[in-house]
Amino acid sequence: PTGEALKTTLMIRNVPVMYTQQELLEQWPCDGSYDFLYLPRAGESNLSFAFINFVTPEHAAAFKARWHKMRLARHNSRKPLNVSNADVQGLEANLREVKKKR
Repeated sequence: PTGEALKTTLMIRNVPVMYTQQELLEQWPCDGSYDFLYLPRAGESNLSFAFINFVTPEHAAAFKARWHKMRLARHNSRKPLNVSNADVQGLEANLREVKKKR
């Protein structure tokens, strides 16, 4: 398989700044297909991007196919989501990154 086929972590850009992690969980219910969802925040708003790690590359590809260029339901999102492979891949590596930032 190519490197692309092994990617499990996605970066989602253009998340409306008023979204909370809870609202993303309501939009993308955790059905066992992913094990990590992180929405960085600064004060009252998020930084307009999120990271999500899927348990298989197939789940990641399916999410990307479903949500890339789509809009979230709440907070009047003007820009469509931009879903791409994240630089940091995998659950453990992402947990280390979050821990470093705190």
